[in-house]
Amino acid sequence: MPSSLSGKEILLPCVHWNQIEMQKVIGLAGHIDHGKTALVKALTGVDTDRLEEEKRRGVTIDIGIAFYSDDVTFIDVPGHEKFIKNMVTGVSTVDAAMLVIAADDGVMPQTREHLDILHLLGIKKILVALNKTDLVEAEWTDLVSEEIDAYLTERGYPDTRIVPVSAVTGEGIETLRQVLNDTISTIKNQDRQGVFRLPIDRVFSVKGFGTVVTGTVLSHELRKGQSVELFPQQSVFPVRGLQSHNLDVEKIKFGDRGAINLGGASVEELGRGAFLGSPGMFQTGTSWVGEISVLPHWKKAVKEADRVHIHVGTGKREARIHLLEANQCEPGQSMLAQFFFEEDISAGFTEKVVIRFLSPEETLGGARLLWAVDHRLKKQDRRLSMLKELESKQTAELISTTLDFFDRPLKRREIARLLSVAESKVHTLLQKVEDFHTFQDQFVRAATYGSILSDVRGTLEKYHKAQPLGKGLPREQLTEANRLMREFVLASALNEGSVKNQGDLWQLSGHQGSLDEADEKIKSGIVKTFRDANFSSPAIDDLRDELDPQGQTILQWMIQHNDLVRIDKGFYLLNDQLELFLTELRKWFSKNQELTISELREIIPTTRKFLLPMLNYAERKGLLLRDGDVRRWVGEELS
Repeated sequence: MPSSLSGKEILLPCVHWNQIEMQKVIGLAGHIDHGKTALVKALTGVDTDRLEEEKRRGVTIDIGIAFYSDDVTFIDVPGHEKFIKNMVTGVSTVDAAMLVIAADDGVMPQTREHLDILHLLGIKKILVALNKTDLVEAEWTDLVSEEIDAYLTERGYPDTRIVPVSAVTGEGIETLRQVLNDTISTIKNQDRQGVFRLPIDRVFSVKGFGTVVTGTVLSHELRKGQSVELFPQQSVFPVRGLQSHNLDVEKIKFGDRGAINLGGASVEELGRGAFLGSPGMFQTGTSWVGEISVLPHWKKAVKEADRVHIHVGTGKREARIHLLEANQCEPGQSMLAQFFFEEDISAGFTEKVVIRFLSPEETLGGARLLWAVDHRLKKQDRRLSMLKELESKQTAELISTTLDFFDRPLKRREIARLLSVAESKVHTLLQKVEDFHTFQDQFVRAATYGSILSDVRGTLEKYHKAQPLGKGLPREQLTEANRLMREFVLASALNEGSVKNQGDLWQLSGHQGSLDEADEKIKSGIVKTFRDANFSSPAIDDLRDELDPQGQTILQWMIQHNDLVRIDKGFYLLNDQLELFLTELRKWFSKNQELTISELREIIPTTRKFLLPMLNYAERKGLLLRDGDVRRWVGEELS
């Protein structure tokens, strides 16, 4: 990679950094002109206002990056309400936040909104830099500190450290640094996912190197030479180079600020709102089920079909809300909802997003996205109760809930994608036969499989009891389970040998229908018909037409139980007639080398019309070989 990228994050080629610990990302938030950028410069010596317009206007427009130490990165976000989407981008990947408040202003509109966004994104660790203390009296600083403390407590951040400081004079900077270090030391993030993800917050092109993207690694790691997928576009690119903290590296890992040089990518197809991830491991769709939460101080209820802006990762998308538990969600309330986006979005399981009112754009709440679904859910959908308290469940419980919710067999990779974890993290759990049943690399809950199979067996048992000579039941009558689950259970049960089928008619394995006295009498009549025919059997369809319905049932029963054996289309023999024919063949060939039809007629008293199919049957069974007009024995050795 190049040695200079005009203030961007990639510098110093040919220097390699052995990363020794997980990086941490600190976001700076606060109202415009409260001094976030000045504080970053005082702490790091870096001016994060990199754009010419930012320097000219003295206003942060886009996010800025500065390295506080080898393993800590600052992200400076815009404070102006016009750039709130850039602010969400900046804090969507941070571990903790420093809220900057000017002592001469106190809490201002963007202070409130930034704090709301931090809360909605689940950022629990914050500290306050009370800046510009050089502009006010000490008594005023104390008064503002008390007001800020009360405000933070009300908003769910009690006992937050508030540090008076002046970026201009340097007063309090060392104290701020110590408090910051204390906060950083408490960050103990763990990567539990095992799949790579990096939301893109910058994209640019470098002459001679191509397209470069930057962002913070939210999970797992990426190595040079691997491939990554661009979501939601679902394009895959090779990784040509990696940098982190201005240095070339062989890999970037969870928590790192990283820059990735992608092969074959153009700046136009990449951009903020997309992310890079392990290929095939994230959901994509326009319809998502999740849970919405409305801020307690929002001014009105969110209603069914309201249109909103939703900030997903580093992007913003318009969506319509379908509430699943009521027709409106009051301030301070949470409920399950479905979100219909204007275009495809990609996300991970339980991903937190920020929801803003369409016009005027103000933050009204947030949501957790769970799964992309392909249909509109109803308020009375029985599966909604499964979605409560998902965050408190362990992985095995989450797998069970996932299988129950989608109500179809899922492959291991599908389950991993739906939970945003590596396949290795679900593989061992899926091997527990007491919890999950598998067939052909698809899985269902063991209890679900057992229940459906029990339905199938119960239905067939009742059928066999009512119609012991019945041919079987079609699959649609075996269970009320949906088609995919039914086919999975039948295929697995057939493989296990607990059921059998002839075409689309299913029976219990081992079922042998028994004949009562009246049935035996009908069977004897059919046997007599074949014996009287003496190898010149009636056509089976003609015989069937001559029988009444019960006789037809007995005839089919005899075929199923091998009392009658199919020799050719429409031509059947009694089993003992066939055995007699084969015995006579063996006797003949024990003394002779070949057999003609004329010679066979001397043994079996019937016509060529019936003898020829009988000889063909013996050929198909591998006993005879035709040589012109004669047959030769090729079966077992005859004495």
